[in-house]
Amino acid sequence: MSSAAAMMKINPSEFIVTVRERPIPKDPLTFFNFQSKSRIFVNITDTASVWQTDLVLAERLFADMIVCPFQIDETKHAESIQTTKDILKQRMKYPGVKENPDYEMIAKTWVLPGKVHSGPSASSLLVPSVNAIYTGLEAAFTSLEVTDPVIHLLKIEVSDGVERQFVYKFLDSGFRPSIILVKWSHDLDEHYATAHCAGHLVNSGYSLVAIENGYALYVFSEQTLYDICSMKTIGMQNPIMTSIVQGCSAASHTKDEEVTPSSE
Repeated sequence: MSSAAAMMKINPSEFIVTVRERPIPKDPLTFFNFQSKSRIFVNITDTASVWQTDLVLAERLFADMIVCPFQIDETKHAESIQTTKDILKQRMKYPGVKENPDYEMIAKTWVLPGKVHSGPSASSLLVPSVNAIYTGLEAAFTSLEVTDPVIHLLKIEVSDGVERQFVYKFLDSGFRPSIILVKWSHDLDEHYATAHCAGHLVNSGYSLVAIENGYALYVFSEQTLYDICSMKTIGMQNPIMTSIVQGCSAASHTKDEEVTPSSE
């Protein structure tokens, strides 16, 4: 049984913990059925302070974090990566760390500096090519000696609804991260486009297990709703709902037959 499938049989409140406002599995070693030594954490973000706070996620998952900056100046991004690595090397000995809360937060996160990697510009992942995600991350995968490209955690936190583009792009790429953590720019029930994007994510095999402080945590359960019906059915408004209703009706009839007393 996959880790995600096993997880879905547990009450989310029992294994989800909130760390620095972000929901994450309480015990990732139990959650993941680790075959490889390296866990890959792809982080798409538009500010340095966001991914630096996300170091705690890399810490808990014992993961290599690949930071893909979105619309961030390349020089500033390189500087923030280097500063973070320097702080992680020197910890509380880094100059000014005790006077700077952001620096102190980094210093107290137990991540090795070699676990932080500068990835491609997130904008390059959105180019109109089905291979854009793999091509963009290929250099990072190679440097980490990952022979079977896989993403254990994908976190997306950008503004103005652009997160929807990344969700669609990753689904289209064929990558199925075990965990997807999205900070939606709009309310899931009140914003039409966001609701549709979240719905597509769920229909593609993901289950929403927690929403904390605007962060939605999804786990891949392999239960893809698109697999239960044909999208070539003509004249049917919603093949998925029709298949579900028919399945429930059949199950109900079967149950009724089991409890109906014999006339003999």
